[in-house]
Amino acid sequence: MNMKRCLSACILLMLSLEGALLVAGRPSAASAAATTIRLPSDTQAAEPARPWDCCDFALCTLSLPQYCRCLDQVDHCAATCKDCAASPMDPSRHVCQDMYMGFPGPRCTDDGNNVGN
Repeated sequence: MNMKRCLSACILLMLSLEGALLVAGRPSAASAAATTIRLPSDTQAAEPARPWDCCDFALCTLSLPQYCRCLDQVDHCAATCKDCAASPMDPSRHVCQDMYMGFPGPRCTDDGNNVGN
């Protein structure tokens, strides 16, 4: 008997909360989720372009969101890289000095070592 009374009270409470939200002019979370469709392209459009096309040796922070730098030594930096500097180990090669907030991106080679992934 106690179980039925508790169940009835819980159902009435949930219905009254839904009604209060409706009167306040806010749809419930269930109906809002049913009417809003998010496409993957919605989130990708707001993301800035990575300063590099691919990265084998990424150095990322452990924070959320993570910040990454690509330590790959390349012949020429990507066009999206704003701060391209000569490599300290080989001055004929270049390293992009830009920091990127988010996932460092795909690997350039199969045996790449993306740190933090």
